[in-house]
Amino acid sequence: MDDIITRIKSVIADSGLTSNAFALKVGMNSSNLSRKLNGKVPITSRDYRLICDSIGVNKDWLETGAGDKYIGEPLNGKETMQPVLGVPFYDVEFALGYDELYNDTPNMPTKFISIPGYEKADFWCRASGDSMKPVISNGDIIALKAVEDWQSFLPMNEVYAIMTTNDLRTVKIVRKGSDDAHFTLHAYNEEFEDQEIPKEAIIKVFKVLGSLKAI
Repeated sequence: MDDIITRIKSVIADSGLTSNAFALKVGMNSSNLSRKLNGKVPITSRDYRLICDSIGVNKDWLETGAGDKYIGEPLNGKETMQPVLGVPFYDVEFALGYDELYNDTPNMPTKFISIPGYEKADFWCRASGDSMKPVISNGDIIALKAVEDWQSFLPMNEVYAIMTTNDLRTVKIVRKGSDDAHFTLHAYNEEFEDQEIPKEAIIKVFKVLGSLKAI
């Protein structure tokens, strides 16, 4: 199993993506991939198929280490894949305010965005709503990076995108709550009041690395 994990990690390194962005590209759940790479969850036949079909990896090599790493002729005589140019952009909305996102992120990105300083982002998606104006406006696109183990430590007074247990999603400044069991969500737009949210209601946290204004 360790050898298989090592081979998968080498494919991720070849791609030039973070593990979270790689998971999105091949159609895997990013949290599940993280657990698989840590050896906590077994690699399945579906995982092999998704990686091989999306990236062009030789299935025999991925499973056993035998044969060439990639299908077809490697570039410049080297056994490496062509790096993905930029961070994937998904043309779906991550609601600004407690608006329900009915259409989940698709497996294939609309395009890739390459901007210096945002190489560590997992993906870009679209913002909607007015609660974070004027910093983030309706239609802007935002660069997100998953925060692993946020329960242990999360820097306060920064902008995060949050997913909740009832499938609601919001982008807000996160501040200390009234007690250790809560966060306070603060909007830039003064027309929106602060809201407290129980930490146990949060299932995923992304750091908002930046935004691009809609044209």
